Amino acid sequence: MNKVATIVAIGSLAALAHAGGMVTFNLSSPSNGATVSPGELIEWSITVSVSSGDNLGLALAAVDLVQDTGNPALFDLPPGETPLDMTDFDRPDGISNPGPGGVGSAYGGTPLGPTGAKNLRQIGGAQNTFGVAGDGIGLDYDVRGGVGRAAPQVLATGSFLAPAEPGLYAFYLENAIANTLDEIAVPPDFSPVSGATVQIGDGQITFTVESVCIGDLNCDGQIDLADINPFTTYLSNQAAWQAEFPGCNALNGDIDCDGTYGQASFGDINPFVALMGQCGVGCACPGPVSCP
Repeated sequence: MNKVATIVAIGSLAALAHAGGMVTFNLSSPSNGATVSPGELIEWSITVSVSSGDNLGLALAAVDLVQDTGNPALFDLPPGETPLDMTDFDRPDGISNPGPGGVGSAYGGTPLGPTGAKNLRQIGGAQNTFGVAGDGIGLDYDVRGGVGRAAPQVLATGSFLAPAEPGLYAFYLENAIANTLDEIAVPPDFSPVSGATVQIGDGQITFTVESVCIGDLNCDGQIDLADINPFTTYLSNQAAWQAEFPGCNALNGDIDCDGTYGQASFGDINPFVALMGQCGVGCACPGPVSCP
């Protein structure tokens, strides 16, 4: 069997058993619904909640994190990380997909898809419920009960940088699978599990990447001499500049692309003067200056 299919195979076998309660997957981010700058760090977290009274806690959970194909730009999503209290679901203690070339762990997701547009498949893993240790995997065979029942359990966390292309971006969960514990046996006895009824609750995050046009300090879509007075206000009183040009991106004034901009950022003066020498008669946004 292909090692990448490990989690799916376990989930499919469990689905043949009787229902094992309800498992709900949620996706969240501090940046959800926000307007962000290009290159800003976007953090995400996936949690799972398990119903009580009809199971003894989570045995397996896996889900995909994907980017909407309609996003202004696509990129390779970097794998997530394993929370400290979920190491018994991650190899070598638990059971998860192997990393690239069979080395390490892909608990944080396997990047799959076209280059430059890879999503994260099968984020998560499983406890070893077989009662004995595996060969280099599932070394912890003491089953832990109650996972995800008393409070939502963080399955994985991760982050990526907001793309440079402006516009609305959406990311969502799909293909969730989960098993729950029916009983907790004393090793070397097997702890039976059942395939849970799975639902995705808050399964989407969105954010808007604002446009950046270096040198356009009045946000009229042009870089020209009309930006000189706004730039002077920008350097002397950024609050007044923002009030005069609401919604205008402050990154437009980081002319030297050093990450320092706004009030008293005098290092941007000489580059601005040079830009005016190039664009005084008018340059259309985004203009000749583009920060990495």
